[in-house]
Amino acid sequence: MLRTRSVRNLWTLAAVLLFSISARAQGWRQVGPSGGDVQSLAAVPGSTRALFLGTSDGHVFGSNDSGEHWNLLGRIGEHHDDVIMSMAVDPRSAYTLYATSWTLGSHGGGVYASNDGGHNWELIGLSGLVVRAIAIAPSRPDTLVAGATDGVYRSEDSGKHWARISPENHEDLRNFDSIAIDPRDPNTIYAGTYHLPWKTVDGGKTWAPIHQGMVDDSDVMSVTIDQNNSAHIFASACSGIYHSSDAGANWSKFKGIPKDSRRTVHILQDPKRPQTVYAATTEGLWKTSDDGSNWRLITSASWSILSMLIDPENSDRLILGTERLGVQVSGDGGQTYRAANQGFSHRRIVDAAVDPQRPERALVVLTSNFEPLLETADSGRTWTPIAAGLKSGPPRHVFASPDGWYAAPGPGGLLRYDAGKASWVAVNQVTETRSASKQAAVPALKKISASGARAPGTKAQGKSAASTATKTTIPFHAKVNDMSFGNDAWYAATEEGLLVSRDRGLNWSSVPFTPVQPAAASGASTSAVRAVRVGNSNSYLWALTAKQLEVSGDSGKTWIARALPVESRGDLHFQPSDEHTVVLAGDHGVFLSRDAGESWRQANVSELLIDDLAPVRSAIVVASANGTLFLSRDSGKTWTHMDGPGAQGALSALRSRDAGNQLVAASATEGLFVLDMGAASSALGASADATADLPAPQK
Repeated sequence: MLRTRSVRNLWTLAAVLLFSISARAQGWRQVGPSGGDVQSLAAVPGSTRALFLGTSDGHVFGSNDSGEHWNLLGRIGEHHDDVIMSMAVDPRSAYTLYATSWTLGSHGGGVYASNDGGHNWELIGLSGLVVRAIAIAPSRPDTLVAGATDGVYRSEDSGKHWARISPENHEDLRNFDSIAIDPRDPNTIYAGTYHLPWKTVDGGKTWAPIHQGMVDDSDVMSVTIDQNNSAHIFASACSGIYHSSDAGANWSKFKGIPKDSRRTVHILQDPKRPQTVYAATTEGLWKTSDDGSNWRLITSASWSILSMLIDPENSDRLILGTERLGVQVSGDGGQTYRAANQGFSHRRIVDAAVDPQRPERALVVLTSNFEPLLETADSGRTWTPIAAGLKSGPPRHVFASPDGWYAAPGPGGLLRYDAGKASWVAVNQVTETRSASKQAAVPALKKISASGARAPGTKAQGKSAASTATKTTIPFHAKVNDMSFGNDAWYAATEEGLLVSRDRGLNWSSVPFTPVQPAAASGASTSAVRAVRVGNSNSYLWALTAKQLEVSGDSGKTWIARALPVESRGDLHFQPSDEHTVVLAGDHGVFLSRDAGESWRQANVSELLIDDLAPVRSAIVVASANGTLFLSRDSGKTWTHMDGPGAQGALSALRSRDAGNQLVAASATEGLFVLDMGAASSALGASADATADLPAPQK
């Protein structure tokens, strides 16, 4: 009775804690797609009412209702590549959590602790080490044991101090994947390495290999101790699933599970039915109800399960943390499942498109080949895969035309989504070969007037009456970098130049201009166009190359080239506000021109690495490489810091919708967010970065 009351009190504390979670930055709404990668799960021992979830980029989510709803709590570490390998909750308080991490490329990692239920985290030990496992001693909760790349470490004061308890530079006692502590004796510790399991019974003073009966060179990914019989041990390894009835002295391999290319990440025993055991693998969840004599697959084999919990209060309730599919819950021992991802979105979005006139429609590109394209037609309540017709994985870019979606495959080409066929179909490219007996010379364009008319003395490019042309239709093959849509013409910026369609995207032909590009030796195409925009007047056309801004005031008949203020090595983004004013953003900051690119001035924005830019009616928003947003309401003259969606990471895309005056931000890890710019004043920070007034355009 005392234990039951204690568990209930802990859950009550957790509920109060999680109900106090601060909301996303004011005004932003997360619209999914829900689900994604769940790296680790943890719960207060004795209950799953308060749950915690760790991701592959350091984010920690929490649920106070057994996983029905999730909230982003905080982030461990300072890097966006902190993989939360394992988590543990202090059995005495749901406010105290521990997590281990390793970083993919920034040489971080270690053991972290939170004393406020996951909101704030502090590095408490093993800094810079890859730490894959942590365990709390059930009989002495102040004792923590962590497994790292170079050994086993222990703290006896809740993480304040750590000491190595495995021999230094030992040939085999390294690269630890799993840790388990005897429920009654904190000095008895099991540790799984890349090469077989080990055990100590004296708190690490001596270690002994325990692999009798195991296939040699087994990577032991998890060790589980029967809570009712501490001599009964389970271990999952790359060579299979094992159990021991004599505290690891001898092992027997479970039969009945195929040896496919599978990794058994966890093996868990039903706390109320000891003969029922679950094996969570990268090819589905397996179950035995007769202590391993027979096994059956109880999920799709396509499910990759990275973490798992069994509800101790109702052992038929299984909580699975999966790759791509988020949290999946079964209430009947694995017979049926349902997604439990409300509030949890950890999709890796690399590009997004939003319908400019219908705010309920959006399309996102995911890194996963499992479902590379998802579409919503109801403001994110549901998302539908629309990958039929894709033949080369996730596309490089997606675009929203007035008539529907377009996609640019990685190898090149252009696809449009045919809603009637529910499939992507290729568009055509038209090439034109011209021959003429006489051709009039076309002098170079020198200047575009303020009204968009050509300067006196210049002539539009034209063709003589004697010229003839042969048109050939071929598959569209160029790599598309950007698209822009006017009333009468649509444009595509490609690695092979600027293309135009005058039949709403069915057929495309080249626009006759040759921008000056870097030499081919630099690795860039000599005709590549990075971005294109149609001006508000439709007759104005802007095309961006690596070094120049090409401007046309007559729908592309004649052009004038303007040098860019800097040479960018990364992506460039720009937006014309009118015929004279243009904002340029890239890896050197934000620049503004008020004379159609003839002169430039750098804006006083505190971040230089700019990843994207989006116009929102009378405003312009830019996003830095670390996800910081800046807003200008005066065509780029002054800038104000703007609160982001709370994703605490990079934004892979900024988009806007005219309908609803909305800004849409795609997080690189946490899905899609929408902000109503009509109420965006509430999202503005107190600080402002303002430029001095720019000089008037030169006449």
